[in-house]
Amino acid sequence: RVALRLGAPDLRSMVLEASFLCIDNSDYMRNGDHAPSRMEAQLDAVNLLSGAKTQSNPENVVGLLSTAGRGVEVQVALTGDVGQVLSLSHGIKIGGNANLSAGIQVAQLSLKHRQNKNQRQRIIVFVGSPVQEEEAALVKLGKKLKKNSVAMDIINFGEEAENAAKLEALLNAVNSDDNSHLVTVPPGPHVLSDILLSSPIVQGEDGAGAAMAGMGGGGGEGAATVLHALQYLRKVCNHPLLVLDEAHPLRAQCEAAAAAEGCTLHSLAVAPKLEALRQLLAECGIGAADASAAESAAAAADDAALAGGGGGA
Repeated sequence: RVALRLGAPDLRSMVLEASFLCIDNSDYMRNGDHAPSRMEAQLDAVNLLSGAKTQSNPENVVGLLSTAGRGVEVQVALTGDVGQVLSLSHGIKIGGNANLSAGIQVAQLSLKHRQNKNQRQRIIVFVGSPVQEEEAALVKLGKKLKKNSVAMDIINFGEEAENAAKLEALLNAVNSDDNSHLVTVPPGPHVLSDILLSSPIVQGEDGAGAAMAGMGGGGGEGAATVLHALQYLRKVCNHPLLVLDEAHPLRAQCEAAAAAEGCTLHSLAVAPKLEALRQLLAECGIGAADASAAESAAAAADDAALAGGGGGA
């Protein structure tokens, strides 16, 4: 049971900020080492970060651009409507190689032209493919950002070992009073957005959950609890086994309940999304179980066509 402490937001924690998210949509995003794929894991994290930023202050804005495909492309201009970010982000196509430096420069230019000049500037960049730029060029770019008071958060995943040195150099060049962060996420059973949830990128520079103060009130503890609960529910809706590991206290009880229904936790019956997909495929005549039915329907249609042709003759 979770108790949420409700109260007035801590205005001291509500940082006024304009943030631009740069996502990697290169061919490397098809890789499945971050479940279900690098792209899907990244988009899930985009949902988390855009919601965190806009909910921390009603005047905050976020933007979104992609760094690969046909080139750097602004998907969403700076806006306070997080729904627009969520909807348009899922239409981004995968392809080509990411141009990290060009994406950062476009993001900086967009932040420079923000309407509210009182907003701090922040670029959040996802790096999931090999960085093509030389380290010296990244350091020069980082110093330029620092000179223009632009903070940067870097999420290094996918090719984290190969990119570590270059991204650390970029971070050291742009960092000012610990306003920038580098989070490295190796592949594994964990979820990318879950790792970010407990990182300084979401929790804030003071580690107090300032980025989500507007949700929980009285600090970030309640906000973090809400986000964890939402992540948990999303996993349950996808498939219960995503949360029911061997150590889960309800594992035995759920297995017994499934057995009483004549199934197991691996059955489609306990995964609503997969069951809906199975039904959809069956209606389309796709699947071994429906192959004979589809053939019978096709044969009947052929007989009807032949009968119609014979009558016309």
